[in-house]
Formats: sequence, structure tokens, C-alpha cells
Amino acid sequence: MATTADDAARAVSVAPAADAPAPPPAPILCVTTNPAIDITYTMDELRPGTSHRVTTGLSRAGGKGVNVARVLHQHGEPAIVIAPVGGPVRVLFVHDLDRSGIAHRLVEVDAPTRRTTAIVTPAGTTNLNERGVALDPDDWQRLLAIVRAEAPAARVVVSSGSLPPDTPLGFCASVVEAAVAAGRPAIVDVGGEQLRHAVRAGATAVKPNRHELFDAMGGTDPLEAARELAAEGTGTVFASLDIEGMLAVLPDGRAWHARLDHVLDGNPTGAGDAAVAALAQAIAEGATLEEQLARATAWSSAAVLAPQAGSIADPAALAPRIRISPIG
Repeated sequence: MATTADDAARAVSVAPAADAPAPPPAPILCVTTNPAIDITYTMDELRPGTSHRVTTGLSRAGGKGVNVARVLHQHGEPAIVIAPVGGPVRVLFVHDLDRSGIAHRLVEVDAPTRRTTAIVTPAGTTNLNERGVALDPDDWQRLLAIVRAEAPAARVVVSSGSLPPDTPLGFCASVVEAAVAAGRPAIVDVGGEQLRHAVRAGATAVKPNRHELFDAMGGTDPLEAARELAAEGTGTVFASLDIEGMLAVLPDGRAWHARLDHVLDGNPTGAGDAAVAALAQAIAEGATLEEQLARATAWSSAAVLAPQAGSIADPAALAPRIRISPIG
């Protein structure tokens, strides 16, 4: 039977697109309310009270939420930074995100964006972190409006980092509530009462460090404090303990401890942000709790080997050296 031109056209139109690329995954939202321009100097020795001539420092957009987005971007995960920016460094902040290929939804504010400085020497890292400037009440509402608009199309919503002065007490909880309303997991990395409110609002996971955990719950035992915090909500508390590893604690009190089998030398700045990025990816993939804990510990360790916060060394070499054990 002869094939007409119309027949051929129909055959082409219904042929499956076998080689069509898969659509990109939905982004992970990274909310940071106190962003910064991060400056890092690496030198042989820091001598207080003297002048130092140094090579040009590494400078880029930072803040914990931005660092989380950078690590995710490094691993092929689309991320969107949501942050207030203003003042003389605003142009630098936007330019660096654009140059890095990181998507962003920024609220322009009158408050100047802060700066942080890390001085890395073989003896350790010295950090000079500006506190930030209070935002106007309308700025907070504009930030929440963006979160609510973007959350339904996201895979995970992350809220992390220090908070500027006079942050509304329920802000982080409002971010969590926006994620819950959209049916999306929420991860929070803050301290104090903001952390407790986020847990009570239904955060899927929180990742305080030891200081933030004690600031929220008091006491001196991180396991006890993490158990008390987890009992206030329905999610998991991942408590980072520096060289002592990380805890994962469920609301019913069950707990696990993960730790690298050796201590790494390097720059620990940004290790907690790498752990949050790992949790966001793992939770988005539906990984088990132990997989989440192992990945967070490996990425956090790999961040120590990187020269600047917001990037990590290859965690594949470290993953087999993570030891996880149940507690109790």
C-alpha cells in the first residue's frame, strides 16, 4: 500500500520521543534571612595587633541558606535562594549568584547586607561575623509571600542561618507552615526559641549545632537536649557535634550517632550548611533515616576539606568511613 505524505506526518507526530531529556527536578528553596558577603583569607599565621600583607581574599555571596544552595548546586540539585538584600554590597551579592548559576528570588530592602570574614591559618579559623541590621515589618511579609508562592513547586523548603535583630519570633515557624500547607518537607537550621517554634510547627527535620541546641533547651548533655526538643514535634533532630559527629533523634526518643573514623584538618566553616544540603537532598529522595544521617555526616566532613564555605570536597571517599550506631 502506498504511503501518503499525510500518513508520514501522522506517523512522525505519534512516534514516542525516546531520546527526549527528562524534565529537571523541582528546586529546593533555601531561605536565608541574614545573608552576607563572605570574605575568606588564608595565611600562614595570624599575629594579633600587627599588620598583615595578604593575597586577595575569596569573596562571594554567603549566609547559611546561600551556602546550602551552593552545595546543592555543586551536586546538580536545582536550588532557589530567597533572601533580603540591600546596601552597597547588594550588586556584588546579585552578581555572584548570577555568575554561579544559582537561581534567586530576592527582596530589596533598606537594611545593608552584612559582611563576614574568615581568617584561615594552620592553627584554626578565626571568624568575624557582622550581626546584620533589622528589617522593616513589610520586608518580613514580602519574604513570606515569596516562600508561599514558591513552596508548592519545590521539593523541600530549607530555612537556615542566623537571624537579624528583631526577627519576628514566629518567622521560621511561618516558613515551616508554608511548606506544610504545600505538602512539602521543611528543614530548619536556627537556634533559640525560633528553633522550638519551628519544631512545634511541624518541621520535618532540624539541624542545630551544640550551641544552638543548648540555647534552645538548656542543659549540658546534647543527647538529652535533642530528645527533649524532638519530643515537642513530629520530625527528626539532627544535632551536629563538631568533631564528635552527629546525632539523629526521633520524637519517641530513639537515637543514632554517626561519626567519621578520624579527625580532619581544614576549615570547618560551612560544615553545618553542607549537612543541611545533604539532608535536603536525601529527604527529597525519600532516603531512610540512617541514609540521611550518613550523608549529612559525610558531606559535613567533606566541607572541612574545602577552602571556603559553600563548597565541599568529594564525599565519596569519606562515606565508607562513617560509623553509625544506635544509642540505647
